[in-house]
Amino acid sequence: MDPHWACFVEFARVHHSVVTWAEAMELGLPPARLQSWQRSGRIRRVAPRVYAIAGVPDSWLQRVRIATGSGAAWASHRTAAALDELNGFGGRTIEVITEHGHRRKRTAWKVHESRTLRATDLSVAGGLPATSTVRTVLDLPAVAQPFLVAKALDDACRRSPHMLDAIVRRHHELPRRGRRGAVLMSAMLSERLGEPIGDNDFETLAIRLVRSIGLPDPVPQFPVRDGDFVAYIDLAWPDIRWWVECDGLSSHSGKAAHEWDRMRRRRLKRLGWDGVEITYDDVTRRPEACGRDLRDLYHDRRSTQRARNG
Repeated sequence: MDPHWACFVEFARVHHSVVTWAEAMELGLPPARLQSWQRSGRIRRVAPRVYAIAGVPDSWLQRVRIATGSGAAWASHRTAAALDELNGFGGRTIEVITEHGHRRKRTAWKVHESRTLRATDLSVAGGLPATSTVRTVLDLPAVAQPFLVAKALDDACRRSPHMLDAIVRRHHELPRRGRRGAVLMSAMLSERLGEPIGDNDFETLAIRLVRSIGLPDPVPQFPVRDGDFVAYIDLAWPDIRWWVECDGLSSHSGKAAHEWDRMRRRRLKRLGWDGVEITYDDVTRRPEACGRDLRDLYHDRRSTQRARNG
């Protein structure tokens, strides 16, 4: 057997019979082989730069794999809930999420965009890239009926004694404005905690902190673009290319999420940006120490930029 074809088939076997162009290149397959196999009918092009082995029966999992592989996306919302086997959600709808600005028009599945997608929100479910259980539950109110959201929330919390706290924390960390379903989720979480959770979203608290230490107001959700690349920075000072990211405490969920986060930061660095991450606890439990660090780092960056420019 052709060793290249054997390699392709073995990889496809554990990836729902689907291989992306980038994955094929990582396997060391010559581009000409893919073109030859497509012409001969061994494989079929199922989406831009995505191929499936011909003759393999279609399945919902295969379609999810195609959707995530075709646009640097992650299964999300109802699809992630189904992959996670959360109560009330089955494998029918296909929804994926990608960074804002990366959306491509699709008819076979729904693409959501987010300015707040971070590595802590990314995981693997059913062997496919998907949002974490925490992020999935928080996204569901935007697309699902309240009683289904409640069933999924309670199911997730039954599985882990720490899940409710994790969902509340990430709910605080994500900006509320413009996020569909945030009010409903606040009410549901308050009901389960037995007390109001308040309106202390992470980004608002961080802006209050930087104002309290005398720094200029940052630009929230500032877009940094370079060709097809776009990253939305939580708090940015564009004049000195310095940023503060409101980073979640959860550890990165796997290799893909870790690499995604590293790639994003490397690209920002290459574009001349530098910055620092802060956590919700930094802002709520250690505001004085965090404020001192931010003030020092901001002035160091301004001095460095001034020296570089002149």
